[in-house]
Amino acid sequence: MTEGIEEMRWSGAWGEAIRVFGASGGFFIRHYPIVFAFGAVASVQRFLAVGGDERYAWAGGVGGEVVTAAVRVLFLAWVIRRAFADTDVPWSEVGARLGRFVDGRTGVLLASAALLVALTIVAKVIPDAIGASLDASAQATYQSWELAIKNVTVIPFTMVWLTMLARHAVTVPATAAVTAG
Repeated sequence: MTEGIEEMRWSGAWGEAIRVFGASGGFFIRHYPIVFAFGAVASVQRFLAVGGDERYAWAGGVGGEVVTAAVRVLFLAWVIRRAFADTDVPWSEVGARLGRFVDGRTGVLLASAALLVALTIVAKVIPDAIGASLDASAQATYQSWELAIKNVTVIPFTMVWLTMLARHAVTVPATAAVTAG
């Protein structure tokens, strides 16, 4: 009996994880002007903090970091509000629904984690290897551009993706989740 439940938990996990990833991409593209507006603030701060000279030392200090963190929190609040706008899930049920999803869809979470590792390799490991191969004089410029680009692409996309995964988790019908026991 337990083997059948485990098999049901894993069947279709990759497809479901890829569908959530795809829906996240669609959301990201449809709202990219807003994504870019939020990310541009962090991009400028990161660009100036890493690649700027002494005139921009403030950007690398506490003030610059606070501004970037505040913008990211505001962006995440906007994404959550927008992504959950058409759902009617009461807040009192969110915890139970998330728990049910984790219990019944472990495979989806692990497949999503594997996709996140792949994205990390493409967006972090490979660019870091390229940057490390550059002359020391070019590394700061490369890193400042890399961070500026990531703040309007990879970082906000990851925030959208994890929000859409949470949305999926709380909106999947109860009958679709497999429960143990």
